[in-house]
Parts: sequence; structure tokens; C-alpha cells
Amino acid sequence: MLYQHVQRPLWRRHPVMAGAAAVVAVWWLAYGWYEPLAVAAVLTALWALSRRRRAATVRDAGIRARADYEHRLSLAGDPRGTYGRYPPVQAGWYPDPRNGCLLRYFDGATWTSHAVWR
Repeated sequence: MLYQHVQRPLWRRHPVMAGAAAVVAVWWLAYGWYEPLAVAAVLTALWALSRRRRAATVRDAGIRARADYEHRLSLAGDPRGTYGRYPPVQAGWYPDPRNGCLLRYFDGATWTSHAVWR
């Protein structure tokens, strides 16, 4: 649920319909039919907003369910519930984020001032 495939935009999924809508919009503009064009634009914006809101509701429900599952695991003493899917980064020598020629020591929480050449 959390890792759903991201859908392409509507105009990429239905290029013929999007092209037809653009042609109709240009035609309405050319003939001065501004009111129907404005109504269509408002209805399209409301439709897109409701779809986005519905997708956010589904996504948030999945996140809440995953958090509740991990919380129950941590209460039961299962180590999977402590960090979830991504365990914390261990202390060690890693490439310096500011200078790729150096290795910098990460103590598990912050970068230290200790650095060596690669």
C-alpha cells in the first residue's frame, strides 16, 4: 500500500482525449465562448482536486496502518518494530558528503571532524 506505482498524468495516459480537449478549448476561445470554457475549467479543477484528495486519503490510511503495525511489533518486543523497514545507519567510515575524495567518520548520529584521504 505504501509503495504504490505512481500513475502518469492524465494527459500522458489519454493523449487523444487531452488533445481533443485542447482543440475544443481553442475553438471555444476563438468563437468567444468564455463562459462554457470557464465552467469546464472549474469543473475540471474540482474533479482533479477530489481525485488528489482521495489519493491522499488512501496514502495516509496506508501510512497509519503501517505505523500501527510497527508500534504493535515494538510493544511485543519484536526488533522489526523498533526501526521498521529501514534500520539506522551504523557508525563507520563513509564518503564525505562535501568532498568525494575524503572518507569521514560517522558516529551513528553526526559526522565527526575525523577524515582521511580515500
